Amino acid sequence: MSGELAALGRASLEDTHYHRILDLFYDRAHRLSRVLKTRLIEASLPLGKELRAMAALLVAVHQHVAAGYERVLLDPDRLAHSKRRNAGAVAARALRSLAESLEISSMMAGPPPTDLWRRAHALAKTAREHYEPAATVIPGLSLDAEKIYKELLALAAAQPEGFSPAEIALASEYLAQFSAAVNLLPAPAPEEEGSWYWMDISRDMGPVPPNRRIPPDHGDLLYCSFQLLSRLLDEQVAALEGGMPAGNLRLPERANMPGGIAALKRLLTHWAHPPHRQHPRRHNNFRAQVCIGLTELWQLLERGEAPEGAEASDAHMTEWMILNESPSGYAVMHVAGEVDGLMPGSVIALRPEPDKPWNVCIVRWMKSENPEHIELGLELIAPAARSVQIMFRNGDPAQLPTPGLLLPAIPALREHPALLAPSGTISARRFFIVSGEDKTHVMQGRMLSLDQQTGEIELFQFEPDPYPM
Repeated sequence: MSGELAALGRASLEDTHYHRILDLFYDRAHRLSRVLKTRLIEASLPLGKELRAMAALLVAVHQHVAAGYERVLLDPDRLAHSKRRNAGAVAARALRSLAESLEISSMMAGPPPTDLWRRAHALAKTAREHYEPAATVIPGLSLDAEKIYKELLALAAAQPEGFSPAEIALASEYLAQFSAAVNLLPAPAPEEEGSWYWMDISRDMGPVPPNRRIPPDHGDLLYCSFQLLSRLLDEQVAALEGGMPAGNLRLPERANMPGGIAALKRLLTHWAHPPHRQHPRRHNNFRAQVCIGLTELWQLLERGEAPEGAEASDAHMTEWMILNESPSGYAVMHVAGEVDGLMPGSVIALRPEPDKPWNVCIVRWMKSENPEHIELGLELIAPAARSVQIMFRNGDPAQLPTPGLLLPAIPALREHPALLAPSGTISARRFFIVSGEDKTHVMQGRMLSLDQQTGEIELFQFEPDPYPM
C-alpha cells in the first residue's frame, strides 16, 4: 500500500481525480487500522518483529495519506465548495490520519512520528482559516478538524508512554466522543494557573506543562486547557463507580473492564494537574538484574530459584542498565536477555547484586524506538517482598488461592503493610493470607485502602482483621 501511494504521488493526474483516489486510500488505511489495533491491544510489549513491522508500515501509510491531503491543500481555493471537498474537510482527514499514526506509535511504545506536531499545528490553522460551518458536519463522517486536533493534544498531554495499548485505545475512544471539551487559548487563563499547557506551533512539539518547561517569551505560542474535560471525566468516573453502565454515559465499553476506571482516573490526573518531578534524579551507570512479571517474581521468591527445568535466563531474568535513580524509582535501559511480557502498569523487580533483595517496582512508562532499545521508568513500591497466597472472604466456596506479594510498611510510602496482587483479585474487604514454607501460617486481614490499580495489578494496604472468623 505504501508503494501504491508513492506511485499515486508520481502519477500525472488532475487534482480532482487525485483527491478521489486519495480518499480511497484513506478509507482502506483506516479499515486496516481497526484490525491492527485489535491485535495491538492483545499484544504484550515489546512487540514481536512481525507485528511491529506491520504497525510501523501502517504508521508510514497514514503519514503518506496525510501528506497527500497536504498536497491538495496547497491550493485550497481550487477545492470545490461541497461538504466533502472543502479545505476544512480535507484538513480534517489529514489530521485524522496523523491522529491514527500517533495512536499506533503510542501503542507500540514508540515516539511520535517526526514532524507530526508541526504538520498538525499547520493543518489546524488551515482549517480555522477556511472554516465553513455548513460544510463540516456530515452524517457518518468525523470531519471536524478542530475536534480531531484537540484529540491529538489531549492524548499527548496524557503521556501515552505510561499507558498500555488497551488503555491508549480506551483514551482514544474516549477523546473521539468528548475532545470538544478541550479549550484552546491565546494566552494562559489566570484562574487556571498551573493547569494549562503550551506549545510553539511553528515547531515540532506537542503540549508541554509549564511546571516541566517554562514557555519562552517569543515564538508562535498557543495554549490549551483540559480543565473542562477533566471535570466532565471526574463526573463520569463517579457515575461509573456508583454502578452506572458505561453505555449510559457514552463511554467505551472497555471502561467497565478490569483496570478501565483506573485508567480513566490516570487520564484525569494528567489533564487536571500536569505532573512534575517531585525528587531530583542522580545519574548512574551500573547494571542490575531484573525479573519481569508478578508471576515470575512470585515464583522466584517462593522457590528461591528459577522454576524447575528452567535456567535463570529463561525465567524472565534479564540485565539492565540503571540510567538514573531517585527516592521514588529508577530509569533503566535494557542490556541483555530476552524481554517479553512488559507493559506499563505491570510489575518488575530489580537488584544490583545477586545477594541483594529484590526492589519491587511498577512500570510507569516505556519507550521502545526499536526492538533492541527499551527504556523503562520504574516507581519503587517496596525494597523487599514476601510471596504469599490470598483468599478473600466473599462466600465463594470454589475460590482458589491467588498468588501475591506481601510488602512491608514504609513510613515514606505507606503506614500499613500492603499486598500486591493481579488485577481483578479484590472481591471483598476481608481476606486470608497464607504463607510459610509449609503453608501453615494463616493471617486474617482487612483492606484499608486501594492505593494503586492498573490493568495488570492491584496494590492495597491492610491491617489485621479486628473481627477474625
